[in-house]
Amino acid sequence: FGGFGGVSSKDKKGKKKKGGGQSSTNKKMTPQNAKKAKQQLLERYGGDLNIGTQERIEKHLNSLEPHLKEAAELYKTTTQFDALIAPMTPADRNRLIPPVQFEMAASDNAKLQTLMEEYKLTEIDLHNVFQQATWDASADAKATQADIVGGQMKPELQQRIDKACSFVVDATKTEGAVGKILDVGCGHGSIVKSLVDAGLEEPDMYVGLDLSSEMIKNAVDRYGSARNGRTGKGRVFVADDFLAHDFSVYGNGDSNDIFDGVIFCSALHDLPDMIGSITKAASVLRSSGGKLVVVHAQGAQHVLGQNQANPVMVSRGLPTAKEWSEMLAEHPEWGLTLEHEPADPRSDGDLKCGYLTVLSKI
Repeated sequence: FGGFGGVSSKDKKGKKKKGGGQSSTNKKMTPQNAKKAKQQLLERYGGDLNIGTQERIEKHLNSLEPHLKEAAELYKTTTQFDALIAPMTPADRNRLIPPVQFEMAASDNAKLQTLMEEYKLTEIDLHNVFQQATWDASADAKATQADIVGGQMKPELQQRIDKACSFVVDATKTEGAVGKILDVGCGHGSIVKSLVDAGLEEPDMYVGLDLSSEMIKNAVDRYGSARNGRTGKGRVFVADDFLAHDFSVYGNGDSNDIFDGVIFCSALHDLPDMIGSITKAASVLRSSGGKLVVVHAQGAQHVLGQNQANPVMVSRGLPTAKEWSEMLAEHPEWGLTLEHEPADPRSDGDLKCGYLTVLSKI
């Protein structure tokens, strides 16, 4: 693999390096090409992107083994019910929720627990069923829509992504750097160009991982063509579960110092186990200067809205500054310190700057 969407990597004198790739392909499409791409995309989705995406999701879920399909449906039902009653007071629950609905929820939960025990399923497994179905279904649409606008978000949102990427890339240039970063939930490679623009120099410095195999196919199609001219190695895109993946294959010997930087761009809230995800990220981050970056350009309040709208996909909001401090105190084994605190939801900072947390490995 390799290539950063054809964006050239340059040295201090502005000369192109060997592994830098071809001339930029991350340009906004002409109106004529954009119209053609939109028409072709609509055809692939049956004439309507929303309906076509939902049909793809349903097709995926219907293809599951019977026990897994039943468990997933029960997981969705019980999760939605729990989210519905969570903010209610006991009095409101008694007033607004009929007793028969509580009985049905209890029955569904009992059935779910039986299936999980019988087939050795976990909540992570069931959460990932919906994540994979949704992102596989939407991968072509999201990647093509990004192509149409040249891989750029609205300027104020793009600036927030670029800022986050600069923290990760800078970690590859400090003393003791191992020369590699990890992009968790990389999707179709949406931040690859931002990382290159921030100074990531060679294709083989990047590992992108996503649960969705369709997202990874789109990433490889767009950014998997060039190799480092010196090492012969290229960028790596992997379709796998972040919590289960063995990252030692990217390391050097027995050392856990595998990555200089780990970034979750619009991704941490989609993972089923936040503490487990941070633990995993910290475990592969190099000591003495490695950076863990969590960014969401639209902000923490936006993620809370996603949680309220779809608790099956987004089980909670992003950690606040207070929650980060508490987690770091409870998990000294992470070896992380909070370098940049995120703005709180509903705050002016969240509205103006989005969500950005930067942690350093001791």
